[in-house]
Amino acid sequence: MNISELARHLGVAVSTVSRVLSGNAEKYRISEQTAQRVRAAAEEHQVVPDPLGAGLRRGRPGMIGLLVPDITNPFFSTMARAIELRFRDTGIAVQLCDSAEDTETELLLLTRLLSRRLDGLILAPVGEVSDGLKEAISSAAMPIILLDRLLPGIDAPSVSLNNREAGKLAASHLLLAGHRRLGCLRGDPGAVSDRERIEGVEEALRENGLGSDHLLIAGEGYTREESIAGAEWLLSAPDRPGALISLSGQGVLGILEVSRRLDLSIPADLSLLAFDEQPWSALMQPPLTTMAQPIEKMAEKASALLSSCLADPESITAGDSAVFEATLCERESVARVASS
Repeated sequence: MNISELARHLGVAVSTVSRVLSGNAEKYRISEQTAQRVRAAAEEHQVVPDPLGAGLRRGRPGMIGLLVPDITNPFFSTMARAIELRFRDTGIAVQLCDSAEDTETELLLLTRLLSRRLDGLILAPVGEVSDGLKEAISSAAMPIILLDRLLPGIDAPSVSLNNREAGKLAASHLLLAGHRRLGCLRGDPGAVSDRERIEGVEEALRENGLGSDHLLIAGEGYTREESIAGAEWLLSAPDRPGALISLSGQGVLGILEVSRRLDLSIPADLSLLAFDEQPWSALMQPPLTTMAQPIEKMAEKASALLSSCLADPESITAGDSAVFEATLCERESVARVASS
């Protein structure tokens, strides 16, 4: 029995069954009595929302798009794998594209994906908003879920990290260890995530009675060369910070390369904290203190939001967005110092 047959069996509309099974009965003011009847009958007849079935009725198997900034980044490769596995279980294929952290490439790939007969799209943006990007998303004929980096002014469901609180937690950990001069190596100055993390760092400094003169910020991109250039500026400054926060997983590699070149020992000469837990974080010498994001949970939530949209296009709005919290993984790359 499918959803249509179940609806006929119960004497209700197909949309009523779909909305109940996708968890949106209350949103659409479906009575609890009706919702209970639908859920009970669905359990009895083993009926679940079937996005693949919708695709087959259109004469093709289901397929969604996934556009990420850099598939070589372990953060996004882990996220992509989790999303692909989630949809594989429902019979839906995932078409993966890599924007290479470039806004023009992102818009080109997004336009191509939107022109194809996809059921929906998960977009992990580069992080900068353009008129072309706004127009492409707002005029899309398929549901789009934003993942990781948000886009101000874009009215779409999203899944993201509480970046400001994560930045505050990272800085607070360093301040608690006695550090009073911090440095931030950012990835993209235009990305909302980086800006919010820096705002969190600044908030932690203010709460400890410290001003902006206690923070140095550098970095103009995510590539190895850009990370090295930003790390060189921070670590060669006359008032070099005693502790650095890498706001991206790639940036920490630039810091490690420059600190080795300058013969700076971690954590004796330089304390280091990096965003994103890596497979090698705990294997470094010393083990690296990180801010870990719940990648699998974020991927699962984005997949669930899109799945609900596929089952019922009106079931999800921008108000259904989800925000996750980062976790501090405290290890040995941060030294305790005597604060003055």
